[in-house]
Order: sequence, then C-alpha cells, then structure tokens
Amino acid sequence: MSRLVSSICTGLILFFSLIHLAVSISILARFSRYGDVFRPEIGIASFNLVIAVVGLIVGGVGLFSVLTHRKNLSK
Repeated sequence: MSRLVSSICTGLILFFSLIHLAVSISILARFSRYGDVFRPEIGIASFNLVIAVVGLIVGGVGLFSVLTHRKNLSK
C-alpha cells in the first residue's frame, strides 16, 4: 500500500513539474522577442523553470527509489 501511495505522489510531482515546464516555455516563447530581461514575465518564467527542474529531479529520484526499493534515496 505504501509503495502505491509513494508512486502516486512522485507521479503527481512529475506531472506538476511538467506543467510548470510547459508554462515557463510558453511564457518565454511569447515574451522573449525583445531584449529586455528584467520584465516581470521573464521573472515568472524563470521561477517556473526553476520549480520545474527541481520537481523533475525530486520526482525522478523518488520514482527511481520507489521502483528499485531503495529506502535511502527516498529519505
């Protein structure tokens, strides 16, 4: 039962990380035509990109630890 719950949680982390990645890419594609880097849209896109990368790393390591039964990685 706990393996199922862990798999669902890491799957949700990966899913929401992919959503953040898609949002940041769409914001960057829409607003990066001109050279002003200090606009609020670029800051929001960068923040979403950082969240996506961290979430993908955490979700990937979590899913790997659940599938390979390594309790040290899950901590």
